[in-house]
Amino acid sequence: MSLWTFPRLTAAGLGASVAAGVAHQVYSTWRSTGGHAGYERRRVRCRSGNLVDYHVRRGLPGGPTLVCESGLMSTSAAWLLLADHLDPSVSVVLYDRAGYRGSLRRCNEDYSLRESVDDLVDVVVDSAGSLGGAAGEPGPCVLTGHSLGGYLVHRAAAVLPGRVHGLVLIDPTHPRELLHSRKQREGSRATNLSIRLGPETVLLGGGLLIDKKNLFAFAEESPYHRTLRLEGSSITTWRSSRREWRYAYAFMLDGGRPLDRLDVPVSVVAAQATMDNTPEHGDLYEEYVDSGAGGEVSVVPGSSHLAITGSTAFAPQTAKLVQAFVDEVVRGRSGAQDTGDAQDTDDAQDTDERTEAAA
Repeated sequence: MSLWTFPRLTAAGLGASVAAGVAHQVYSTWRSTGGHAGYERRRVRCRSGNLVDYHVRRGLPGGPTLVCESGLMSTSAAWLLLADHLDPSVSVVLYDRAGYRGSLRRCNEDYSLRESVDDLVDVVVDSAGSLGGAAGEPGPCVLTGHSLGGYLVHRAAAVLPGRVHGLVLIDPTHPRELLHSRKQREGSRATNLSIRLGPETVLLGGGLLIDKKNLFAFAEESPYHRTLRLEGSSITTWRSSRREWRYAYAFMLDGGRPLDRLDVPVSVVAAQATMDNTPEHGDLYEEYVDSGAGGEVSVVPGSSHLAITGSTAFAPQTAKLVQAFVDEVVRGRSGAQDTGDAQDTDDAQDTDERTEAAA
């Protein structure tokens, strides 16, 4: 072996590794732009200028609609397993925030959480119109969000009075959690470093290393495991996550803002690991419940933050709690309508009696 053989072999090996990684990243990004089997893909041009894709699985006409908002570094695919365990009568709307999968960010302003909230509002309004259609008005609408998505749906509900009839938040982010929990704040520093460096690392093929770290081990038995892994290697996922994280991290370090007061029930489904590792979250979750008109905190035993929606062991339990909440909202709406109909009947009878008396 000559003096230059080893360096040449090393350079060739590194070049081949980078080429393989880049090819994997390109393939992952391409595969992460399509629709979902069994869902109708639609697109809405939001007020922000963003072009947002959402995916609809139609339930019974006039039945309830569940709109699902994903967390940081997650897309509509993160909800597929949970949605599989919901009653088919429920219409399910999954969507991708601007920058994720096929959704395009066209907003000309610097990113803020308000942008994502406004886009969600536009998705709710547009999907309600498509689900109503010729069958008439859609049924009650419930919003659900996981992690950062939980906070986003809570803010969206405040600007959708009369359109949203309940919220179920799954292990949600709270705007004061970094100030409320020292452990959470210390952990966020490592997250900050990873997300800051992530896009460049993935662009050069680092996405292939994700499998080595078992980041998606929680979803190994899921039929959507491969989809989640590919999205974790997509450059668009990482770039969108970094944009959102930069704003959200500073927002939470500053203490966020008070929760909006809502006139609909708000329930929280918590992961067991979150409650065990950071018990302070219990107070924050109760604050979410208290912000609405009823609701409760439920815990999925044995679950973790990601496994609560993505694991075959826990997603069915989470779906059962979500379904129970939706059913309760439907019953509450039906009871209110029956009361209103009875009141209308009584008013009409009183009017008839006064007319007869006057005659």
